[in-house]
Amino acid sequence: MDTVSSQAQRLPAMPGMLAKSLLTLNRVDDTAADKSELHDKFAIEAVSAKQRQGFHDIFGGFNSDVPLSLFYCMAQRTHLAQMLDQRFPWPAPGLVHVNNNLEQHATIDATQGFSIDAHVGIPARGPDVSPRRLRPQFTVKFYQDDNLVVTCKSTYQVMKGQAPERSGKKATKVFEPAEGWVNHCHWQLGSGMGRRYARISGDFNPIHLHTLTSRWFGFKKPIIHGMYMMARAQAEIEKVSGKSAQRIDVTFKRPVVLPARVQLWLNKEAGQHRYEVRSADHSQVQLDGTVKLSAD
Repeated sequence: MDTVSSQAQRLPAMPGMLAKSLLTLNRVDDTAADKSELHDKFAIEAVSAKQRQGFHDIFGGFNSDVPLSLFYCMAQRTHLAQMLDQRFPWPAPGLVHVNNNLEQHATIDATQGFSIDAHVGIPARGPDVSPRRLRPQFTVKFYQDDNLVVTCKSTYQVMKGQAPERSGKKATKVFEPAEGWVNHCHWQLGSGMGRRYARISGDFNPIHLHTLTSRWFGFKKPIIHGMYMMARAQAEIEKVSGKSAQRIDVTFKRPVVLPARVQLWLNKEAGQHRYEVRSADHSQVQLDGTVKLSAD
């Protein structure tokens, strides 16, 4: 059984860390270095009833009392705490979420806090290292009574300079869905959806909030949180199946600029659903992944 028992430090609150993260903008990664690791232990309070209810209200459909996607909100606090460490070489605001995996291993006590074992794999860097290989990997393990209950694995891409603007639209091909895929529903995402989700999740990254702040990082308009769309896909799948998610995988393909209309496509397989969030005309995949359901 995987356990953790050593003394842990209290995980700082998100607002204070977000303010401190702006101080990391002056970090300059111009030194060659071998790959390295950061390893920390934290303690975090139980998910509040208000936040759980907020998640249920904004998404609807969850069969889980504590939705698995909500654990990313706590994992992200852990990520930010480790990004503030002087040994982390890049500015915290200069990272883009590439993919994520969440897995529940045991029953979660909604009234109890968590011990956290947090690990960051920092890739080698230097003039001969391709920028595409600058992808730190964060693994956050949540424990209750020394029992591993949830694992969150996240990969980020280090961005050099501002986010690139895409050139003019390319000619789109006629979309033909592959066998087994069903257009389940569409989501209409207003320009304020990023702010609404930020109040529930604690993720106040400026690229999600307002046109004025998203422009600081090269986006003409705010983009919706990728984990918002992942959580909404989880809620839809739980509603359809009547079961809870045991494992969620997601890969983020393209940012969704607000306001937007997107389409959720589902493909039901044994014990799991594959999903894709596509553009309004179905031609582009914004994110894709799988949701594995609990056995009961």
